Amino acid sequence: MMRNLSAGVTVVAVILACSPDSGSVAAKTDVVATTASTYPGLPLVSASSPFLADCNGPAFPITATYVNAESEPYVASNPRNPDNLIAVYHQDRYPDDGANGVLASTSFDGGRTWQQVELSHQPTFSRCSGGDVSNGGDFEKASDPWVKFGADGTAYFAAVSWNVSDPAAAQLVATSHDGGLTWERPVTVIRANDPAVSNASRPALTADPKQEQTMYLVWAQSHSAPANTAHGSVGFSRTTDGGKTWSEARSIYDAPTGMQTSANEIVVMPNGDLLNMFTELRMGSGSEQPRRDRIAFIRSIDGGLTWSPISTLATSELADIVDPRTGTKVRVGDSFAHKAVDPRPGTNTIYVAWADSRFTNGQSMQIALSMSTDGGLTWKDPVAVSPEPGTQQFIPAIAVNDSGEVAVAWYSFASDTSARKELMTSYWITWSTDQGQSWETRKPVTPSPFDLRTAPYNTGFFFGEYQGLAAVGRSFVAAVTLTNDHSLQNRTDIYSCTVTPGDAVASNANTVCSPSGTRRPEN
Repeated sequence: MMRNLSAGVTVVAVILACSPDSGSVAAKTDVVATTASTYPGLPLVSASSPFLADCNGPAFPITATYVNAESEPYVASNPRNPDNLIAVYHQDRYPDDGANGVLASTSFDGGRTWQQVELSHQPTFSRCSGGDVSNGGDFEKASDPWVKFGADGTAYFAAVSWNVSDPAAAQLVATSHDGGLTWERPVTVIRANDPAVSNASRPALTADPKQEQTMYLVWAQSHSAPANTAHGSVGFSRTTDGGKTWSEARSIYDAPTGMQTSANEIVVMPNGDLLNMFTELRMGSGSEQPRRDRIAFIRSIDGGLTWSPISTLATSELADIVDPRTGTKVRVGDSFAHKAVDPRPGTNTIYVAWADSRFTNGQSMQIALSMSTDGGLTWKDPVAVSPEPGTQQFIPAIAVNDSGEVAVAWYSFASDTSARKELMTSYWITWSTDQGQSWETRKPVTPSPFDLRTAPYNTGFFFGEYQGLAAVGRSFVAAVTLTNDHSLQNRTDIYSCTVTPGDAVASNANTVCSPSGTRRPEN
């Protein structure tokens, strides 16, 4: 069978990786070497698509994919070996949702170099990745990749898989015990074929830092029938044996009739409390702007066995983001709020970031941040992290490092004008060393602005509904999607760089990313 070489959109996913001072690349032959980087100083993480042109079989309804287009990346760092990083991402995105598969790349030198795992060792989340009836991966599409390390160094890779030809959908989780070089057969947490109950939404994994083999999984469910009681809910499962088995999937929150949840993610507080944080919005309203959504959470004090009633932390005010020249929408996942917890013992601080138009009277979206210093009992009013009135900001990512420093990264248009033929866009990062009281002047991640119009189209120019940002010691590892030199054959890739608060950056540097790829050691 021939490789699919048809034209497709390329988005470059950048991973800000905290690179260690030393470390060697694992000697492993079952990886695919990455090639030269489009962005000077940013090592390439992904490789060309490994999928065959007819990997879904002759019966699959044909929709041309964006071949070689990677998007919606996430990244995690191994707590047992900070040199070991894993990045996951869409591969070959479809214009009508989903991708041929989701893939993993690994680094064993803190992000200096990356290898895409050989296809035969990738999780079998879809047919194109080797899925079939025997291994539970007999699905036409996969999406929403998420990766986390457990406290014992086991890596967990979650994805949602589904079919176009029938209503089958599943939440799947695979594990790796060698830093992401090989993956075990995925475990099916839930699989359903009921057209009235959908589990086809982003899974989010969260490790319990005090219980080595415990991992939590949440996702949004949708109940569409009967129509007069249609509503969303939150699916939940957990493993206590390192991913070998998962508890029976169950709902831990039912939204009111006509409402749904989005962007569910559990955070674990230093005292052991679990907070499942999510956005609640009207069903079917995700593409409507202006709009107001509820950012909320429920709490468990017994490891997820029981959950509190819902509490509200903020209301988001959302405006449309479009290409100022053409009016084409930019799909930014505006129902997603992003969460991070200060990991230091004795602290009780949670940060939540999202894009919001409240600071500009609805004219443009800015990155908003709210925080709680008492474990979610009370919340401070949202503030703008790095105000740029008149310029659109979108898709934030947030993380807190071992020193309690918090970093936020985001996209913004470089120039909101209809005069330019390109939609020039940049990616930025900032940080606070005083727990959100003040913020460093924003720093550029991208060496120069890039043209967003090269991005894949999926109800709007599409980078993903989230990007990744993780902490390693004093440094931060981020994952972000960028366009790639107007190429229609290779519109996306994944890159890495180092960002450490307080590190000196040359006055003439056009990126905050360290050219040496060194990270700050743990305190």
